Amino acid sequence: MDKNLIIQARRANLEEYLKATGNILLKEGKQFRVKNHSGLVVSGNRWYSHSLSKGGNSLDYLIEMEHLDFKKAIEYLLNRKNTIKTENPLQNKRIIVPQRNINDKRVIAYLVKTRMISQNVIIPLIMQGRIYESIEYHNCVFTGIDEYNNIKYVTQRSSLPNCSLRFESMGSDKKYSFSIKGKTDIVCVFESPIDLLSYRTIYHGTSRIQSHMLSLGGVSSIALDAYIERNPQIKNIVFCLDNDATGNEAYISFQHKYLPKGFNVYKHFPQTKDWNLQITHKS
Repeated sequence: MDKNLIIQARRANLEEYLKATGNILLKEGKQFRVKNHSGLVVSGNRWYSHSLSKGGNSLDYLIEMEHLDFKKAIEYLLNRKNTIKTENPLQNKRIIVPQRNINDKRVIAYLVKTRMISQNVIIPLIMQGRIYESIEYHNCVFTGIDEYNNIKYVTQRSSLPNCSLRFESMGSDKKYSFSIKGKTDIVCVFESPIDLLSYRTIYHGTSRIQSHMLSLGGVSSIALDAYIERNPQIKNIVFCLDNDATGNEAYISFQHKYLPKGFNVYKHFPQTKDWNLQITHKS
């Protein structure tokens, strides 16, 4: 890719981008704090997440925080370059929900054959429209819904076996991240929908799947705070994060946050790096 295009993407104004996508920026000295994004501050084309201990330029933000791959992130920033300052933030809050394909065969094949997730786990969710295949790119779509079954959150990932592309749709509200409602006072917390589904595959047929299950879409607490507020019966939080440095650091941070609030906090990490690797390695 042309080096000049990469430089332009890195220099794109991140403050304007976040405002245009419906975020609220609160002035703090020479920088802005992004409301509802724990520890995230921005200034011009620079950002830093105190909760993740990482930062960078505008291009890094789309890759690290919105999970776009390198080329997609560049294309997205450059395509928006001339419209960032003129778009209406209120209009951008309307979520973009991808159209569903006439069938979900490719997504089912991806989840079952590549990810080794049980059909018993995914078929009910596909029938409910919580998981489906997009018509344009055949991505695997995961939806988050409110109490009226309205879609408020969409995250997509490629159904191609060797592609790591994943991203949240414009207008997604992380407070309604992908989740499955349970019947107990326990919520199991994961970094991604794939890990959540992998966990349900491992423990299918046991009492563990009676718990509430929530994907954070990373390691931010936005989704968990909102889920607890909507489900005040929850007393126990089980963090089933990735077994790596980020997951362990996040768990310590979550302990400090939720123990003083009266929750029982537990750690249940996979033996491998993440829950999906645990089932694919066994197969």
